Amino acid sequence: MPEGLRLLPRSLRVRLLLWSATILVLVLSAFVLNLRHRLRSSLLEELDAKLRSHAEAVAVGLVPVSDDRFELDLPGGDLRSFQEAGEGAEALYYAVWSGSGALAVRSDPDIPLERPERPLSRTRDQWREVVVEGPAGALVLVGRGTRSLQDRVQAFSRRALGAAGLALVLALAGGWFLTTRALAPIDRISRVAAAVSASNLGQRIDRMEMETELGRLAETLNDTFDRLQAAFEQQTRFTSDASHELRTPLSVVTNQAELALRRDRQPEEYRDALNAILEAARRMRAVVEDLLTLARADAGELSLRRDRLDLAAVVRDTAKLMAGEAERLGVAIEFDLADAALHGDRSRLQEMVMNLLANAIRYNRKGGRVTLRVRTGGGLALLDVSDTGIGIPPEQQALVFDRFHRVDKARSREAGGSGLGLAISRWIAEAHGGRILLESEPGSGTTFRVELPAGDG
Repeated sequence: MPEGLRLLPRSLRVRLLLWSATILVLVLSAFVLNLRHRLRSSLLEELDAKLRSHAEAVAVGLVPVSDDRFELDLPGGDLRSFQEAGEGAEALYYAVWSGSGALAVRSDPDIPLERPERPLSRTRDQWREVVVEGPAGALVLVGRGTRSLQDRVQAFSRRALGAAGLALVLALAGGWFLTTRALAPIDRISRVAAAVSASNLGQRIDRMEMETELGRLAETLNDTFDRLQAAFEQQTRFTSDASHELRTPLSVVTNQAELALRRDRQPEEYRDALNAILEAARRMRAVVEDLLTLARADAGELSLRRDRLDLAAVVRDTAKLMAGEAERLGVAIEFDLADAALHGDRSRLQEMVMNLLANAIRYNRKGGRVTLRVRTGGGLALLDVSDTGIGIPPEQQALVFDRFHRVDKARSREAGGSGLGLAISRWIAEAHGGRILLESEPGSGTTFRVELPAGDG
């Protein structure tokens, strides 16, 4: 940044006024100089016309006597013009040069003269002179001092500069008033933004008090504050839920260890306590690993492999791993699988299918079924996981992908779910360039549809 700009005050209002004042000074200066030039040119044209009239009168009154001599016979009115013009700097004078270049006649011997080469109008020092042709090749010069003309120009310049200065002061005062009004909404926006904190996220900018452009800015900031508040509240809930998820198995570990150490017990009792501790530790480990996965995903630290896969094979292999759980809960798994090639990370896709299938089994009825369907269409590899379970209430459907959200909290914990599976599944689908959709009817079942970009290359 140029050094001059660094020295400007940081206040936007002052900067605007300084730039406006600079531009206005330049414009007013150019305007005053232009008026001054026009006035001087007009006065010189007026003076030249008078001098030319006198010069032509002198030329008419010249009578050649010899090659270098003339007699001047001026009419009474023209003679009085030279006699009454005054003395000194404002004196009206004339001079005549013969065709050979010799000075033949002059009115004032004290004024230094320079012989012109041709008819012209010129300013010479403090005199203005007009030269015309006379008889026998003579050149007639008539001149006059320009002191009064310069005084008029200087007086006009002073008045014009005074008026320009007054206009500048009035413009700056008006500019200060206008910038104060224009920037007042920005001050209000700044105060509201400064008031927003972790303990006060409900502050919003009153859009009705803003002008059109600033109203859009206020609306944008309010939307940002809404997202910030939602993210902060989600983080708070996430922290609270994570603490709750870990506190329960930690309590199991602590209680079982205390009971086991309180008195001597039989080996079978120690074995039961260790089994309970192991189960709680496994549950904590699952929660921690899911949390780590989501944290690394949020930070962009998880990378995916891009291998050529068949989604139907991934689904079939995953269902084999869950067959024992389905049999234990009395749920049948049905297949409708067609080849669906894509590029993706097999382990992540298998994790997504396992999460969706686990939910379909856990939230089903005894004797119910889960249908796994794979097909292609519209450039997509499609997976439907449908169950005949309890369904999801409409008010809960928009929340099922939130972290730690459970439709039936008691039943979910009893079944061993952490509430992170669907959040992880959504991330896996989106990381592959796809998405997960939900269709559910309470009491009739739920279908999760996964759409992923298909590819044969």
